[in-house]
Amino acid sequence: MYWRLCIWAIALILLGSREAASHTMSESVSVVLHQTNMTRLTAKAIHAAGYHLHRVEHLSIMDAPKLDHIVVDDLTKMPNLKSLFITQAPRLHRVSPLPPLPELRTFIITTSGLVEVPNLSHVHDKKNNNSLAYLQAIDLEGNHIKRLSPHALRVRADQVSLNYNLLEEVPAFAFKNAQISKLSFRGNTKLKHIDENAFASNLLLRQLDLSNTAITSLPTAGLQNLETLRIEKTPSLKYIPSIYEFQSLQKAYLTHHFHCCAFHFPERHNPTRHKLYETQIAIMQSKCASASQQKKPVARRKKRSLAPLKIVMPQRKNDTTDSLEEDLSTATTSEEYDANLMDEYFSDSGSWEDDDDQGEFHEPVNNTLGTGFAIVSAECGNFSISPRKVECFPAPDALNPCEDVMGWSWLRASVWFVITAAVVGNVAVLLVLLTNHTEMTVPRFLMCHLAFSDLCTGLYLFMLAVVDLRSYGEFFNYAYDWQYGVGCKIAGFLSVFSGQLSVITLTIVTLERWFAITYAIYLERRISLSAAAKIMMGGWLYSFLMAGLPLVGVSDYSSTSICLPVESKDVGDAVYQGSIFIVSALAWVTIVVCYVQIYRSLGGGESYGGRGAAAAAERRIANKMALLIGTDLLCWAPVAFFGITALAGVPLVDVSHGKVLLVFFYPLNACANPFLYAILTKQYRRDLITLIARTGHCTWLVEKYKLAATPPPTAHTNPSAPAQLMPLVDSVTYQRSQSQCKDSSEVPL
Repeated sequence: MYWRLCIWAIALILLGSREAASHTMSESVSVVLHQTNMTRLTAKAIHAAGYHLHRVEHLSIMDAPKLDHIVVDDLTKMPNLKSLFITQAPRLHRVSPLPPLPELRTFIITTSGLVEVPNLSHVHDKKNNNSLAYLQAIDLEGNHIKRLSPHALRVRADQVSLNYNLLEEVPAFAFKNAQISKLSFRGNTKLKHIDENAFASNLLLRQLDLSNTAITSLPTAGLQNLETLRIEKTPSLKYIPSIYEFQSLQKAYLTHHFHCCAFHFPERHNPTRHKLYETQIAIMQSKCASASQQKKPVARRKKRSLAPLKIVMPQRKNDTTDSLEEDLSTATTSEEYDANLMDEYFSDSGSWEDDDDQGEFHEPVNNTLGTGFAIVSAECGNFSISPRKVECFPAPDALNPCEDVMGWSWLRASVWFVITAAVVGNVAVLLVLLTNHTEMTVPRFLMCHLAFSDLCTGLYLFMLAVVDLRSYGEFFNYAYDWQYGVGCKIAGFLSVFSGQLSVITLTIVTLERWFAITYAIYLERRISLSAAAKIMMGGWLYSFLMAGLPLVGVSDYSSTSICLPVESKDVGDAVYQGSIFIVSALAWVTIVVCYVQIYRSLGGGESYGGRGAAAAAERRIANKMALLIGTDLLCWAPVAFFGITALAGVPLVDVSHGKVLLVFFYPLNACANPFLYAILTKQYRRDLITLIARTGHCTWLVEKYKLAATPPPTAHTNPSAPAQLMPLVDSVTYQRSQSQCKDSSEVPL
């Protein structure tokens, strides 16, 4: 009895140990090799590490600086292998084509030295595996892949990532016969060319990411079922395909605002495709109307079967949409039109039978147009269109609206009057002053600089007006060439340069007038011509610096269609915008203070008693000062608005309304300065008559002004004397002399 109990006990122990061993054999194992020095990945190395090959499901190798080869045939000795993960293997340059691995779901090699994509086309070979197995993820991020091998990615996969490699192009049919749902090329900064058939024959592609690349165009073959498109941080993309090329697109994350405008206004983006779309709509309306007219009014019929009403693009070899458009354009009669389109693009089948017991029945026919732009719903003659909207980012905003450069028609016409006044007035001033170079005084010298800066403002507006005329109605088709081209950079440079040089020059002109009037008897305290030249040299250097900084990355001229650096992204941009705003504000305050001091030095505010003429002269001087200060304030108001906008990060005035400031206030000084400071003064008129007299014509003008008898003062007699170029100087000098001699004398302006 005792021996029998011992035998039963031993049997139970052996049976339990066998079941435990069997259970242990069935457990899955995850192999993790960290900081390994292996040079070859083999089944022997895995087995030597203490792992049973048949139990391995997950194989991870991290930080393997010496690993340079994978014996791929040994992977078949791990029949349950589901994931292969290798990272930080810089010497692993190539992986041989993988054999059939029916259980493999994840293949990841990141931050390593791969120079080409491993061939994974036989991993789920149909000859050895008839199931619909697929790879959940193929991740080859952070390698040195430069090319895509033919058919290397002929796989069924949910996600394929080739991010942050060195790819330069994607060849034709790179994914032929592949079934990939999500494909990403993010971070391939050298990727410039994608063949027009690169994605062809991949019918399952739903998400595509080409962000942070250098592509200039996007092919559309194979993207019919695309739902999400990402092309962010890719400023090189010049043109976005029409929305008619994407049948299923729902969301688009792009780089430029104007590309989203193309999706919002497809009729302007691609008029040819939009015209074809409207033609298809008209054909469908006609088809539905014909079907409605063919119904018998007294018969009650029941629909037995009706195939969906379709617009089918002809499937001809080597035919494209262009051939379709050619067929439409060459059809000259209604019969040809019906033959080319009606019978070819529509097909319906079905039968009707009379049924007295049933009421009249209408079943809606739904169809998505071949262009993918709208869902057309036809209900026995009741025809409607429900446009499909695409969520596009970045959406047009206050700084980048979907409009032309000038926006409104009245603004487009008004800008030419402003340009004419600015260009003609300043050219006239420069012509007269520079031809009388022998009489160059400090005021004349400063006026030449002021006229040149204002002329640059006129040229800036001229460039905007020309671009507006050229791109009228479809600016977003020209936006890339303009905003990222040389033209916008030149226009922006002229704008900032002229604005800053005008600010500096007006300030120096005002200070020079203040010195000349306040210290009239102290000739040594006046600004000399050499000192003025040195000051203006500093003004030119400052203006060049502020206009050149956006060209080297501090702020950006390409942020808006009007080419002004109004966008602030970092601290450097904020400092730049703040500097422009502060300098303009200080200059305006300086001008106001100087003119107030000039007015007070002339006795402004004192009681003149019976000297009515002198008081009237004072009022006229005050009015001129108010006019000069007011024009300066109105001119710099846009600078203040845009400066605060950039600093605050929130637009106080959007670009659409800011263009009104740009046309009517920003160039106000450029239009008014030539008249206020030169053309309306007596000295300028004398110089103009002298210039005309030199031609030998209009000699009567010389007699009228008696130029030969009373020549104006020259730089040789008194170079530092204030010329009678400024309207205030003539009145002030004349008023002082007259008020001392006769209280009731008339003071001419």
